[in-house]
Amino acid sequence: MLMNEKSRSFSVSMIVRGGFWLYAGSIIDNFSGFLYWMLVSTLVGPTAIGIASTISSLSGLILTFLSLGISTGAIRFFGMFYGSDEGDKLNTYFWSTYVFNLLTHVVAGVLLLLLGIGGHEFGGISSYMLIFASFMVIAGLGTIPSSLITSMLKTEVLFISTVLSILFRFTVGIVLISNYGLGWIGAVIGNLTQLYVRLAVINFYAVKEVPPKLSLSYKAIADTLIAGMPSWLPTFITSIGSLLGVLSVYVISGALETGYYYVSSAIANVVLMVGTSILSLTFPVLSGMADGRKRALTQVMKVSIALITPPSIYVMIYSWLPLSWLGRDYVNSAPILTTLLISAIPSAITSGVVSLTYAYGKYSLVLAINVVSSFVRMVLYYVLIPYYGGLGSAIASTVGSFAGFLATLYVAKIIGFTLGWRLLAETVAIPLMLGGISFALNVHWLIALAVTTSSYILYLKLRIVGKDELKEIVKALRMESLAIKIYSKYGDIINKILGY
Repeated sequence: MLMNEKSRSFSVSMIVRGGFWLYAGSIIDNFSGFLYWMLVSTLVGPTAIGIASTISSLSGLILTFLSLGISTGAIRFFGMFYGSDEGDKLNTYFWSTYVFNLLTHVVAGVLLLLLGIGGHEFGGISSYMLIFASFMVIAGLGTIPSSLITSMLKTEVLFISTVLSILFRFTVGIVLISNYGLGWIGAVIGNLTQLYVRLAVINFYAVKEVPPKLSLSYKAIADTLIAGMPSWLPTFITSIGSLLGVLSVYVISGALETGYYYVSSAIANVVLMVGTSILSLTFPVLSGMADGRKRALTQVMKVSIALITPPSIYVMIYSWLPLSWLGRDYVNSAPILTTLLISAIPSAITSGVVSLTYAYGKYSLVLAINVVSSFVRMVLYYVLIPYYGGLGSAIASTVGSFAGFLATLYVAKIIGFTLGWRLLAETVAIPLMLGGISFALNVHWLIALAVTTSSYILYLKLRIVGKDELKEIVKALRMESLAIKIYSKYGDIINKILGY
């Protein structure tokens, strides 16, 4: 139980390990989604992807509004109380926010369900789509248990829930499509199955770790709402823009174009999540630390950006490659994928600085960063999507990320956090040069992959990533014994290559 846990101290490996579980879950989730929609597209056509993504966008907008930022605020307090071994407060804050979240989601879901049953339609969204969206809204009540698990850095639980839910998604969705001919409806039911299986697993774990407590605290709810508000408002603004953007693509260009954009976004998320997964875990950890926060963030950000840069640049240059696996038609959306990945590094830096700013309790500064990026995106969605469709949405998203990055630099100066610009430039320049040369020479994509991946060796050789960081990564992946065996046999060669 949590009451018997020792107060934790900062460890890069602890955060990196948790981040890798999140990233592994994200990769499996996105890659399985890639396979799932590839099968769906083969069975019923890419239009089904467009319809399904529209349903997800609608439910996502509603979920963002209902959240009121409470899950983000909860991470701060869960991390704080878990880190300082205050089990009673953790219990109170968890169950108070959980009940609040349960009531809001169920009420909203039922209302949406009644609208669908009543045959109402809105802007091309059919009553059937409303019905399915209502069940997705109710499934959103798992955000509080997820916040608890993230704060505890028990992200392997989220990984397990992801794997189990994916198995059910494929089984149910593909069977309904192929055996019963339900088309996009079968695909969406498969999505719902995944959501509810995951919900069941994380709720089971959360209840096991934090036993139910009848006494609820209005103060706990108010505290988490106040803490989460800086992230909620801009996220909600972004969601409005994203939803209307998806709908604009859907109305103007049809479900097919919407499907292309969705697939490109899913692939981009696989690449971006390697950094955001690690950096997202700094929030609860930094909140639970009394000092050394800036130093801790610098270490984690250094590792995170080093990990994310080579794959981001490779996929950005060879964006046609993963898309071609879905079929020739999908290659046309390669510019969308490339555009989305341009913001990889700025987004990673913004994520880290936001976590640090949150940990200091400077909510207004967090709000400022998010409002800037969200406002720019929302305006550009309206301007660009009618003319450029999915690419316009990608451009708007990327420009918004850079606007938020500029705001982040200003906030970093206020809180006294210094970015290592030279190190950052070296980290980006190496894979960019290697990938660019490979592309210019028109070498096979496998050779280009090997060349770009060699950036990691250069990172070590040039001390961009030091021995200590490498040890932390190896420790995080629980590969110490394998590393020792390899080093005992090839240590001399490794030392010569790396210049140790």
